[in-house]
Amino acid sequence: MPEKMDFFEKNDVNGANTREVYRYLKQQAPNDDGTTDIRWNFAKFLIDHEGKSIKRSTASPDDLRPEIEALLAKKEAAASS
Repeated sequence: MPEKMDFFEKNDVNGANTREVYRYLKQQAPNDDGTTDIRWNFAKFLIDHEGKSIKRSTASPDDLRPEIEALLAKKEAAASS
């Protein structure tokens, strides 16, 4: 992996040139039907504070708010222990 990664440039998320981060996330959180390709550009991956992929979703961020807040609370609890 290169020392510097530029996440704001165009990236391949499927196919032979898939960026390593997307390859990892797709394997950790496949689609509901078990496939791994990212089907459209609004797919989101929830990742915890330890880098573990929790969920893949196409829901709006507002719909994911309870899960996001639970992950943030988990991080805060881990930091204070």
